[in-house]
Amino acid sequence: MRSQRLAYTKTEMECKNNYERVREIEKILNGHEMIKKFDEELFGVLVEQIRVVSLVEVEFILKIGVVVREIL
Repeated sequence: MRSQRLAYTKTEMECKNNYERVREIEKILNGHEMIKKFDEELFGVLVEQIRVVSLVEVEFILKIGVVVREIL
C-alpha cells in the first residue's frame, strides 16, 4: 500500500512539473508577436533536441518533454 502511494505521489509530481513547464512555454510564446518567419532565439528556448527518425521524419523534443513529430 505504501509503495502504491509513493508511485501515485511521484505521478502527481510529474504532472505538476509538466503543467509548470507548459505554463513557462506559454509565457514565452505570449511575450512574442505573431511569428512570420523562423526565430532562432525562440527555437533555442523551446527545443531541446532534434532526432532524425528516418529520411522523411524528424522529431523535435521540446524542453517541456513534448515530442513534435514532423514528416517531410
